[in-house]
Amino acid sequence: MASLTVIYDLFTAVFSMILDVAQFWKQRLWSWWNTQSPLDRLRYALENATTYEEWEEAAFDLDELLSKDLWRQNPTSRHYDYRLILGRLEALMRAREEEDILTLVNLLRSGLLRNLGNITSPKLFTQAYAGTKLLIDDYITQVALSIQQVTALPTAPVHISGFGSQAKLELLHDTRQAFGRTTLLLQGGSIFGLCHLGVVKALHLRGLLPRIIIGTATGALIAALVGVHTEDELLTFLDSDGIDLSAFDRRRKPTDSGEGSPWLPFDIGDNWAGTLLRRIKRYIQKGYFLDAEVLEECVRANLGDLTFEEAYARSKRILNITVATSNTNATPNLLNYLTAPNVLIWSAAVASNASNTSLYRPVTIYCKDETGSIVPWPHSQDATFASWRHVQYSEGESPLSRVAELFNVNHFIVSQARPYLIPFLRSDGGGSGGSSSSINNNNNILIRRPASSQPNPAVRYFTRLVMGEIRHRFRQLDYLGLLPTALARIVLEESIPGPSITLVPDLTLRDFTKIFENPSKESLAHWSRKGERGVWPAVSALKVRCVIEIELDKGYQVVRRRRPADMLGGSGSLVYSGGGVAGSNGGSVGSVFGGGGGGGVSGTGGGNNNINPRRAVVPNEGLPRRRRSGNSNNSVDPGHENSLTTSLMAGELDCQEDSTY
Repeated sequence: MASLTVIYDLFTAVFSMILDVAQFWKQRLWSWWNTQSPLDRLRYALENATTYEEWEEAAFDLDELLSKDLWRQNPTSRHYDYRLILGRLEALMRAREEEDILTLVNLLRSGLLRNLGNITSPKLFTQAYAGTKLLIDDYITQVALSIQQVTALPTAPVHISGFGSQAKLELLHDTRQAFGRTTLLLQGGSIFGLCHLGVVKALHLRGLLPRIIIGTATGALIAALVGVHTEDELLTFLDSDGIDLSAFDRRRKPTDSGEGSPWLPFDIGDNWAGTLLRRIKRYIQKGYFLDAEVLEECVRANLGDLTFEEAYARSKRILNITVATSNTNATPNLLNYLTAPNVLIWSAAVASNASNTSLYRPVTIYCKDETGSIVPWPHSQDATFASWRHVQYSEGESPLSRVAELFNVNHFIVSQARPYLIPFLRSDGGGSGGSSSSINNNNNILIRRPASSQPNPAVRYFTRLVMGEIRHRFRQLDYLGLLPTALARIVLEESIPGPSITLVPDLTLRDFTKIFENPSKESLAHWSRKGERGVWPAVSALKVRCVIEIELDKGYQVVRRRRPADMLGGSGSLVYSGGGVAGSNGGSVGSVFGGGGGGGVSGTGGGNNNINPRRAVVPNEGLPRRRRSGNSNNSVDPGHENSLTTSLMAGELDCQEDSTY
């Protein structure tokens, strides 16, 4: 009996041990099966980051895991002239260390180009997630430091090198003009156009938001909202519930006047089906599909009755809104504070969204007369506004060409919110592990979010071949005049008169189900985040293209307005810190070059040097530009006898800083 008990206990112990071992290996196998590899984990973190700082950290880690950081540290590449960049970098550093101002000035005046040595080549931004060659980052850093050093150089009394105030002003003025300016183009997109809010926010936080903004269709509404806010107000406006959508809320509620549907025994609600049914009913009853009255009410509630001139005087941002008419010679197709100073911004934004009368009821552009009364704009009374899809411009007559002429624009940041156009954008085959990009003869680049897994090279090549052939055939039909204008404007990208970089929102197929929804507070946050994520992969390329321009603009504004020395520590300033340049403007600071290796430059965008307390948006706030008399009692140094310099220092041309160079 005792022996049976011993055998039973032994059997039980062995069986328990076998169960424990089986359970252990089961857990190990299950853990191995469900554990992501480091590569997949970092890609997941990259695609689900909620802030740029999280995205950047994941990008640096991913580059280190894939050894792309070694590619960044190696300056050699066949895609740019690294010998030229290295030589100029060493010359700038040597001139700054020796405080050789004349040599430094000569280096800034000669060869300061946006694409010097082909440093903006898209091939340089498709290899690594976190950025381009560190040599290029260091070069941009040193140029920004050099501009800051020249701006801060005391010239009263005259510097020992003979470099005076007039020479400094001329240097910054001429270099700024030769370098050119950047504009942000917000293109259409219907409900997807709300992604432009995220694009503006991301650029503003990184210090890369241009002061010149162009808006088309839905982009015109967003551009108008941005154009009337000062640098101090913009971030608060973008972060809070600053957009009034009460007009859409009121239209959602059935009213006693019969706005509710008599066809259905229940409320159709505000989903896509309900919105579609309301629009069909409107078309049957009133003859047009979309209700421009709601749009007018919403835009006017957010903008007030500000004119282009008043908005520019208030924010110093150059707002441009494009409109299309059936007769392209009857009405200006580009409205801004120079071409239409007294036009009300809200009416121009609504007109930019108008198309033919079967979609919208007819709209009218309004202006302020000499007494301040709101009247119809005389130049638009005989004009019929058409959709941008039904208008074609000859060479040099497009609104973008006009902007380039008026404001010395030679670089465009395009926020493309028309998802149906993306497959027809030119795509290159470059990049291994980086963001996909698009190139054409103007050195355009389309930045999109990195995919979690790269497609098979054969599949990628076949896709490019098919889309390239389709695009080529469409262009042939358009050249022969056989492609309808509306279809041509949909499948063929708009011609950009200069180098550009195209930003595409981070859209998914699920987002297309929301195309018929009216905007709400929740949807604004959703679309804004989509727009932000579309900017993050392009930040490195934008820094290389725009940082020098931003520093030149800041330096020029400081010298031209004779700001006191304490400006160098406040708004629109540069602060040295550990081999980097930090700039703040309106309280938002963005890293220009940070993270892995090399010096760092921090900067902010805008270039608005007004130091004003934060103010709420008030309708009709802002005064029109006024030329100040050259006979004012403003004191001018005796050495400044040059008429241009005297006018600038006295403030006579303060209002014309953006239109005349």
